[in-house]
Amino acid sequence: MKAIVRTCWHICLLRQGPQVFPRSWMLFVILLLLYMAADVALFVAQGLRGRVLLPELLLDTALLLAFFALVLAIWQKLERFNQTLSALLGTGTIIMLVAVPLSLLATLLPVSTGTQAVGVLLWVVLAWNVLVTGHILRHALNTWLTLGIIIAGTYVVLNLVMFSVLFPMRT
Repeated sequence: MKAIVRTCWHICLLRQGPQVFPRSWMLFVILLLLYMAADVALFVAQGLRGRVLLPELLLDTALLLAFFALVLAIWQKLERFNQTLSALLGTGTIIMLVAVPLSLLATLLPVSTGTQAVGVLLWVVLAWNVLVTGHILRHALNTWLTLGIIIAGTYVVLNLVMFSVLFPMRT
């Protein structure tokens, strides 16, 4: 497990690409479950409770899998699905775990300069996520980092729009 976390961390630091992962469905499932657990922790830190938790978790996970499967299919690189999604799930888990305490602070603290600083840090974490996703896509699609970042940014916008449309009471 330590090797998996270290590999994901190196990808988060843009030192390695998704091709370092073996094409293992067992690893994919483990990373998927860890991603979903981190997603729940982030949702709870953001103040989500009750019945909306499961639909939001399923939407977030399904959107990630479907969007990047579609991107890989368009580029005719679907054989890289396992490694690419393993990298996205692993790095996404780490980045969400960084965002959890920040989200908890933003949720619990009264509105002040401190919460504004936390909000800026959350935007930095989001930008880091887009950069890491772009880096993974650069390797998976054999393309430029800029194009990977544009695709990653498109995913983030799609994700935000879907959540605001399907869960309007949240925002």
